[in-house]
Amino acid sequence: MKYSKKITALFAAIMLLSVFALTACNNSTEDQTGGGGTVFNPTVTMKEISKEEYLNKTLAGLLGQFSGFLSGYEFVWYGQDPYIGMPESWFDFLNGPYAGNYEHYTPVDTWRYDRLRVNPDTGKNEVYSDDDFHIDIFNQLIIDEFGISGYAVKEAWKKYKVSDWGGGQGAIDLISAHDMLPPFTGTIESGNRWGWCTEAYIENETLGMNAPGMPNVATELVDTFASNVGYFDSLVWAKFYAAMYSLAYFEDDILVVMEKAKEALPEGSYPRQMYDYAVKAYNDYPNDYRSAGLEIVNKRRGLYRIDNVQTDPNINGAFALLSWLYGKNSYLDSCKYASILGFDGDCTAAIVTGVMGIIKGFKQGNEEYDAINSTIYYDGEGVYFNDDGSTYSEEDRKKGLFQARICSEEYPTRQKIDDIIDLYRKNFEKILVKNGGKAEGDKYLIPTASLIKDHSFLFKNYDAEERTQEGFTAKNGKLEVITEGENINTHSGFAGFKMTNLKDGEVYHKFTGLKKGKYYRLSTYVKTTGGTQVSIFARSKESTAEMTFANVTSLINKAFVFEAMDDNMEVGFSFHPSSAKSEVLYFDDFMLEEVDYKELSQVSDSALRAYQDKYTRTVKKPDGLSDGEEVVIRVEYRNSTGSTLNANVIRNGVRFGGVLLSNTSKNATTGKAYLDIPYVFDKDSDTIMIDFTGSKAAIGCIKVLRKTQYMFR
Repeated sequence: MKYSKKITALFAAIMLLSVFALTACNNSTEDQTGGGGTVFNPTVTMKEISKEEYLNKTLAGLLGQFSGFLSGYEFVWYGQDPYIGMPESWFDFLNGPYAGNYEHYTPVDTWRYDRLRVNPDTGKNEVYSDDDFHIDIFNQLIIDEFGISGYAVKEAWKKYKVSDWGGGQGAIDLISAHDMLPPFTGTIESGNRWGWCTEAYIENETLGMNAPGMPNVATELVDTFASNVGYFDSLVWAKFYAAMYSLAYFEDDILVVMEKAKEALPEGSYPRQMYDYAVKAYNDYPNDYRSAGLEIVNKRRGLYRIDNVQTDPNINGAFALLSWLYGKNSYLDSCKYASILGFDGDCTAAIVTGVMGIIKGFKQGNEEYDAINSTIYYDGEGVYFNDDGSTYSEEDRKKGLFQARICSEEYPTRQKIDDIIDLYRKNFEKILVKNGGKAEGDKYLIPTASLIKDHSFLFKNYDAEERTQEGFTAKNGKLEVITEGENINTHSGFAGFKMTNLKDGEVYHKFTGLKKGKYYRLSTYVKTTGGTQVSIFARSKESTAEMTFANVTSLINKAFVFEAMDDNMEVGFSFHPSSAKSEVLYFDDFMLEEVDYKELSQVSDSALRAYQDKYTRTVKKPDGLSDGEEVVIRVEYRNSTGSTLNANVIRNGVRFGGVLLSNTSKNATTGKAYLDIPYVFDKDSDTIMIDFTGSKAAIGCIKVLRKTQYMFR
């Protein structure tokens, strides 16, 4: 009863804040800093945790991942509809479909559901690899052997031949074909067909266990690692969960962890709305998880290219929240609701139970301890098995069946669970020292901090879901709202904008509450008629900054960074002066955030100049960079070839990685964009070549920037 009253009081406060947010969607950060913009380096408080406690909580987190996965129901149907709210009697801890229990539900593809097997040599169960956690575990090898840059991720995936589902499969295909660097590997434009899917969050949230009490470090790690496999809301949820994993080390109440991590969900975004919907559904149905789940499903929106509604990251995110709410700080109850609420239940349960494991620790007397210890841990003898495919029959192999695993023979087939935890520890200690903490004797001194405050500027109707033109001003053209049952010209939800040019047409939103001299990043999804050239601009009374794109005949993401020249600015799109009346721009999800921009050095201030096949420049490493530290080399360029160019970055004569040069222009004399290369210096001065053999591109100004993470990818 005491806990129930606590939930009710907290929810009352949450709902009051939610109502206020709906009336103040244009999010100003002024209250945080007294008018100075976002505080990107929040106050640090040093806290202690013993090494023994860190290891125990981290062990409990990984065991929670395994336990939830082996308990949860995935993709269950009830007739023509997904089964929402399965009976509680279906829940059997550590004995769900992925453990081979088909008593209540038999999967169509049972060959994938044999993830708990007895090793005949030991007589003990082993947890087999799956995409719920095989990359989480692989990430620890990446950090230890390669580092924490995009280049490190790409090199590791290439060397160890990752096999994955969804966005991970898209990433490894691009790495194999083009040696492509993240975040390019996770994008629509690169050709990652499944980047919208779950992999960004189910495979990277345990990076929070490398940064206990340091949620901003956790979300920064996620920004690098998860952008390899995905973008948009899946990556937003990845940061939210990683923040929860980080914060859970110093909390004993799941409600507090949820509320503190909520800053990772931008105000007004669909993930943040789903958070509020989950709270409301729980309040409306405190004793009826099925009705709450149905309320959530009724809020589902479309998403570009989604081909399985049950992998919707937003519904699954809300189901995770409901699981913690109905679970009321119980490990087993939280696992139960996550397992049976529906949709991608095995993934949801892995996430939910992992966080509960960190809060509770793996300790004798805990309600879950005996079952986990006797089923998968065995007092430290438990083993994780990287499925080598030997369990498949010759007939199955001919069908092309495969499992999420690491294919290289250099990767261990078996790892003791304790050895995996020790790798988390080893990587944590490096990250801790790098961020100003210390390992002293039998304890860690951790520079804990709150999450950076929400620094998005999402206004009402930024995503066209109001079905009106509210928030936008159109000139010299026709602005319409279009609705679609399937997202083709729209990116998310059921609506988007269509702007038809008359003469010099433009459409924009006027942002207020910006801070002059601060930097902002617009992320949006666009499509045009063939040959059409469009500028993205940011305009004050005194000046205009812009970049262009052209001939975008299928939906892609565009991002544009600009310095605010005034506190109020018009940000939007304009057609090229030569555009015909019939030319069209589609756009959706018009999202702005303040960014932590810092220029480390200027390499070139040259005007755009055309180059055939390649461009070469010597770049000096900025002072103060540590070995392996990633920066961004921002290159101004023009591409008028009519299509996106796959280019190679060559570092000191050796291929560094593949990037994309978007099509910017309908001719060779107008338009430009910016190529952001995630880069790691090899020497004090590197010779860098951008190789676009067989094509021509113009190159102009080049800067080296400090790396920063973004709310929107």
